[in-house]
Amino acid sequence: MQIKAETIVGIFILIALGIFFYMSFFLGVFRFDRIRYNHYIVYFDDVSGLEKKADVKIAGVKVGWVEKIDLVSDGQCQARADIMVSKNFQLRQDAHAIVRQEGLIGAKYLDIVPGEPEIALLKAGQTLRTPGRTPVSVDDILHRVSDIAADVQQVTHSLKNNFGGPQGQEDLHNLFKNFQQAAEKIASVSSMLDRTLSSNEGNLNGMLTDMREFARDLRDQFPSLRGNIERASETIDRDVSRVANTLESTARALEDAAMQARDGFKNIGSVAEKLDEGKGLLGKLINEDETYRDLKVTIGGLKNYFTKMESVTIVLDAHSEFMYGLAEHMQFEDTKGYFDARFHTSEDKFYIFQVVGTQKGTLRRHVFTKQWFDENGKILLPSELIAANVPLPELIGLIETSDRTLDQFKIGFQFGKIFRDFAFRFGVFENTVGFGVDFDIPFGCPDKFRWVTTFEAFDFRGRDRLNDARPHFKWINRVFFMRNLYFVFGADDFISRQNANGFFGGGFRFCDDDVKYLLAAVGIGSLKGD
Repeated sequence: MQIKAETIVGIFILIALGIFFYMSFFLGVFRFDRIRYNHYIVYFDDVSGLEKKADVKIAGVKVGWVEKIDLVSDGQCQARADIMVSKNFQLRQDAHAIVRQEGLIGAKYLDIVPGEPEIALLKAGQTLRTPGRTPVSVDDILHRVSDIAADVQQVTHSLKNNFGGPQGQEDLHNLFKNFQQAAEKIASVSSMLDRTLSSNEGNLNGMLTDMREFARDLRDQFPSLRGNIERASETIDRDVSRVANTLESTARALEDAAMQARDGFKNIGSVAEKLDEGKGLLGKLINEDETYRDLKVTIGGLKNYFTKMESVTIVLDAHSEFMYGLAEHMQFEDTKGYFDARFHTSEDKFYIFQVVGTQKGTLRRHVFTKQWFDENGKILLPSELIAANVPLPELIGLIETSDRTLDQFKIGFQFGKIFRDFAFRFGVFENTVGFGVDFDIPFGCPDKFRWVTTFEAFDFRGRDRLNDARPHFKWINRVFFMRNLYFVFGADDFISRQNANGFFGGGFRFCDDDVKYLLAAVGIGSLKGD
């Protein structure tokens, strides 16, 4: 079987993308999350063994990496280390860094001591005021080991002088002999105590057993006898009162039942009389054919409505998009979250209700109109003001201001049509009118792998940007590696001069069958818990 050139090219592209993702997320070659880290500077007298990309830890937990290491020639020849620390961990003005090592032969890393909570925070880009502590070098350790070896040699030489020769050996022999005699005496005393305890062990055990049984009898017999008498009297009193109460309640219940039965027969008679006269809903159903037909038509309409509702398929989709760069001339960070509810009324038609949360928010514009009047209240035209030599800034008749509200929600509502692998959508996209095209790439194995690429165009006048009237174009890719989970990446606003950005993220999708299964599982679990 001959493989086509297009297939080889496609396989090569997928392998390249896989290598790119592996290098990005597992090896850390490319960092797409720098906006979530703060930059700090640390100075050391010596950073031997510390490498670029080394881990930065707080209390043993990795919180960042070493960005670069440079030599600073400021008269002291210090080493400068630029580090990146996660924004989730704040450093104080007295924070300092220590170069440590994983075990004896492990890689070196940078350990950060955040500082005292009462001290002011250290801003991003600042230098740690407390200089970094220089690690102990291997040469210093070897010199110290050499000094210890010299001290040990002196001690052994002193012992050799004191215990060397025949006299020293005789003194050691007498010392060990004395120790042996003392140990023999201690062993004889312990054996004598052991024999004494062994011979009297039976007597001691018997005495303890008798005392334990006597105490148990005193404790158990007298309280139990008194308790039995008290319980018997309480039981007799309780049974007698229960029997009396039961007889009284039975008599009262029989009396009430007789009265209710009498009233019930009266009500049955009145109901039958109303049915014969055609009063009430049941009477009209029995005596009037028109009411029966109207009720039948109404029930049929409800049945058709519920039948149509059962044929509607609901798909719930939620995903997040993390932007790589900053927007609006590097002024605003942006992260978006989407929640979609898709209603399929038929196999080729659907409606989408969408809620979007954006960190950058929305841009709001305000227009103010300036007018001029003479002393008689007549409106003056700009040409008349120019003739009167009025300064140019005062001739502006329309002033437009704008402000951006961060962390806002946007909505969308779209309806679409499906044509095989393509789906066309039109409606509201993030508070503006637009359209979108979805293409489900036909790989032939939707249960194992699925790739949906999407193009959207909205905000055609660029009203959500400053000084940029280009439309908002967006390219989205959803790669499903499981039935309900997928990875998302693409380019947002990629023709804009200020907001062009790349993004990545993840999401999940559930249809109504999955939701019914989860609800059923939760219901069964709650019943079992009860």
